Order: sequence, then C-alpha cells, then structure tokens
Amino acid sequence: MLADSHLAYRGTLSNMCDFLGVRNDNSRTNTKIRDAIDALEKDGLLKKIIDGRTYTLTLSKKAEKQRRVIRIQKMWVEIAKNYPSWENKSASISWENLLRVWLYFLDEKNARKPIVTNQEVASEINMKVGTVKNARSALTRDIHAIISQKRYEKHNGDYYRCIGAQVTPLAWIENSRDFS
Repeated sequence: MLADSHLAYRGTLSNMCDFLGVRNDNSRTNTKIRDAIDALEKDGLLKKIIDGRTYTLTLSKKAEKQRRVIRIQKMWVEIAKNYPSWENKSASISWENLLRVWLYFLDEKNARKPIVTNQEVASEINMKVGTVKNARSALTRDIHAIISQKRYEKHNGDYYRCIGAQVTPLAWIENSRDFS
C-alpha cells in the first residue's frame, strides 16, 4: 500500500488504529502496533522515523525485492474495508479477514499452485475454513478479484469428487461498481 504514497506512510498511532478499524484508546493495541513496526524494522523490511507522536514509515529496498512483500493498491484495501457495508453481498465477513485471504491469493507462490482447498488456505493463514469459504465467495462473486474454478477427479470409477479449485488472482478490479 505504501506504493500509492511514494513508499511512505506518515501519521500517528491513532491514525493507524482508525485506518485498521481498531480502538485507539487501548494501550495494548498501541503496544502491539509498535511491536509490529519494530519487528518489521528489525527484519530490515521497514524504516521508521518518530517525530513526537508522528511516525514516518518507509519500505526498505530489501522489502521491495523480497517476495514476502505483496504489492497491493490502496483502493483494494478500501474495497475490503467497505465490503461489510455492501448491500446484496454474497458473504458475511470482516474486512480484515477478507483482506488476509485476498493477500494469500495475491502472493506469487500461492497464485502458482495448480489446486488449492479452503482447508489448505485456512491452515496456512490460521483462519477457520468457513471464513476462508466466505472470503473466497466475496472475492469471486462480488469483488471479482479472483477467478475460482473447481477441479474434479473421478472417485472409485462411479462419480466425480471436487479436489479443490484453481484460483487465479486478477491484477485489476473488473466490476465497475462504485466501491466507496
């Protein structure tokens, strides 16, 4: 997301909490955010400057080159944040979980998998299978951010059984719907 802001973020912890949709009057939340920023800095993925209460965060060159960093557009985060308030949506899911599943499919190593199951995704990102199913439904039917095609194999020569799906993330949003 920093790519939309010239690879930099500038704001207070309260601004971050507001954006993430978490309480900003909770010292434990602030500590967790500070710890996460420190861990990313220690890992060499982020650089921080603190001026009073204002943080300036920049993505390091190392982070830009590593595959652990997934480039996404700020607009995609906004779409995820607004999804819970959409009318006629196909799934009920929090925006944070929707975004986590979306990021999973945007990751290059996951996008190249020939077949993936909801159980596999849930296990890898530590989420309930039903939550992954709802996120995939929203990403496929409403947001049009992924194409999901079920794959079948013949089972005991009698019938076909679904063994998973081939998921293709899209680099754009196809739907012209107003996402604000």
